[in-house]
Amino acid sequence: MEITKIDPARLRNDEHFQFHTEFRDLMLKEDALKFKAAAKFSESYVPLFDIVDEALKKIKKSEFTAKIKQADRLRDEIWAGMVEMNTTALKHFDPKAREAAVRLKIVFDTYGNIAKKPLNEQTSAVYNVLQELQGKYADDCAAVGITQWTNELKERNNTVDALMKDRFYESAAKSDIVLREARVKLDEVYRETVKRIHAYALIEGAADYEQFIKTFNVIIAKYTAQMKRRRGKGGVREHAAAPDGVGANY
Repeated sequence: MEITKIDPARLRNDEHFQFHTEFRDLMLKEDALKFKAAAKFSESYVPLFDIVDEALKKIKKSEFTAKIKQADRLRDEIWAGMVEMNTTALKHFDPKAREAAVRLKIVFDTYGNIAKKPLNEQTSAVYNVLQELQGKYADDCAAVGITQWTNELKERNNTVDALMKDRFYESAAKSDIVLREARVKLDEVYRETVKRIHAYALIEGAADYEQFIKTFNVIIAKYTAQMKRRRGKGGVREHAAAPDGVGANY
């Protein structure tokens, strides 16, 4: 009996931290000493875990993080208002306005609820839909009365994009680097600890380790399922996770 393989590097930041939190808590509950992994666990794993925890907290408390959330909320309001206005235009007294609304509805339905997408994906999606609304469908937007809304959406999308880029130059950027490095080291110690558990389970027999392994495998299955669902939605294989708003969306 062995612990199921999983690559924690493919977990998003919050998932990654929660995964290691559950591993840490289970080790403490089951008494890490009996796994002969206490020294490695206490001297290496726990300090690295604390570094990851602190780096995440600093990123979330970033000055720009609050500004980005506010700018994103304002952007979401414009998007929701545009969709609502177009829905109303489907019952417009003017046949041309109704026809324009029908065509625009296809565009809105194609992109779906952009507001629910992660920040980086949402910024890109808004840029793409605006290319269509202000290009091919510009006349339809005018007929429905949302031309000014598209202009405002563009401004707000640019604001979010600029704030996210600015965050690279703020103290959170340093925390991002610390987080990346700490994640890699924490995963390394995790794998070493798992190897120790496997070795002693083989040498001493599985009896003392069976409950721990069974319980932890259930936890691993949960995170593996999350990654599979994400690959299914995205249609592409994930790359190693990166801190929120930096290269990938976590």
